[in-house]
Amino acid sequence: MTLIGLIAAVFVIVYLAIILEEWLHWDRALLALGGAVCLWGLYAMSDLAPNQMGRALEETAFKTSQIVLFLLVVMMLVEWINENGGFEVLKKWLLHDSAIQEVWRVTWVTFFLSAVIDNMTSTLIMLAIVKGRYLEKDRQWTLVSLVVLAANAGGAWSPIGDVTTTMLWIAGKVSPLGLIKGGFFAAVLNCLIPLLLCSSSYMGSRASHMRPPVARVKGQRSHLEKTQNAILFIGLCFMLFIPWVAHLFNLAPAMVAVMCLACIAVLMDPLLIYAKKLTSHKGKGLSHSNILSAFFKIDWTSMVFILGILLCMDVLHEVGLLGVLSHWMQSCLGDEFNQVFSLGLLSAVLDNIPLVSASLNLFDASVYPSDHGLWLLLAYCAGTGGSLLILGSAAGVVAMGQEGLKFAWYLKHFSLKAFVGYLAGALVFWFAR
Repeated sequence: MTLIGLIAAVFVIVYLAIILEEWLHWDRALLALGGAVCLWGLYAMSDLAPNQMGRALEETAFKTSQIVLFLLVVMMLVEWINENGGFEVLKKWLLHDSAIQEVWRVTWVTFFLSAVIDNMTSTLIMLAIVKGRYLEKDRQWTLVSLVVLAANAGGAWSPIGDVTTTMLWIAGKVSPLGLIKGGFFAAVLNCLIPLLLCSSSYMGSRASHMRPPVARVKGQRSHLEKTQNAILFIGLCFMLFIPWVAHLFNLAPAMVAVMCLACIAVLMDPLLIYAKKLTSHKGKGLSHSNILSAFFKIDWTSMVFILGILLCMDVLHEVGLLGVLSHWMQSCLGDEFNQVFSLGLLSAVLDNIPLVSASLNLFDASVYPSDHGLWLLLAYCAGTGGSLLILGSAAGVVAMGQEGLKFAWYLKHFSLKAFVGYLAGALVFWFAR
């Protein structure tokens, strides 16, 4: 076996181990990072290493550090909003006596919230809100499934809504405005059609409220609500500020995100401390978590996993294996639309992060410039294809852990509805060609 063949074999073994982590009980972050070390070590022993190793490491470090730093800052911002009660505002608005109204509210709030924050975080927030809403298992799991689908669809049309769209944006394949204009309608269809198919089971029924009513106390409660509203508004404004400023002034998104982080640390945290002192004499003071404490609460396992996968994919690109994959896909599938559509179906089984990372080098940038329909289709397919199976996305895995949603139940009751939505959104790109 040649050294390049050995690199391919090691990557396949690592990838299968990541897929089977639930049964092997191995941490996928350590698997990805360990695989990256092995692959780069094998690459260092290849004939290409003496001339290209330094350049490859430099380019890889530059690209990977931008993505990781950006995701790190965004996750800190989300934790800051959550720890300071900003998301409590959503709970009070979403809960409703009418089941059908509640389902529609939850689905569309998840859809738009996921476009501003990442889909995994929005799923966690919404699952905390709807936990225990229905005594009937099928209704509860249907609502949870809609949350997963809406989170994935919402992240597919935003440059900060999903890791894959962030990767495409930072790589220069899409712009924020181009992604929103080109992907929004398809993402809406992807979410709307399964929602309509599921709505009949909620018609005419009332929600089974498991949560006691929130007591309202004048004075302190009013001040607390105003503070939480302000935190949510300011936090979301910072989230929206990052892609637009980076696009308008041609700045690195990671650096704009760090600037937002500094603004919160210097301006917002002192104001919250002052607000806490003002309310302390009225009883229970306003709780406050500063932006630095959020650093210790982010999902570091996901960060390490993303880092490891990106490093693995760069090795495959350097040794030419991605080029071989590109030629094989072209010979088997022919049309680029079929290739990308198939990648979306594949993301229901495999993680979409390495699939998109590989796809960045599969298609010629001179033939497919920024905001080309192919890149927009890739963002849509990679983002929403994971909804076809519950294990196909981070949001789905979160739902399995939080709500006990079963793979077999999802496959039987929801996968077909998700596929109809996926196909409807893909047809938008087909007719737009």
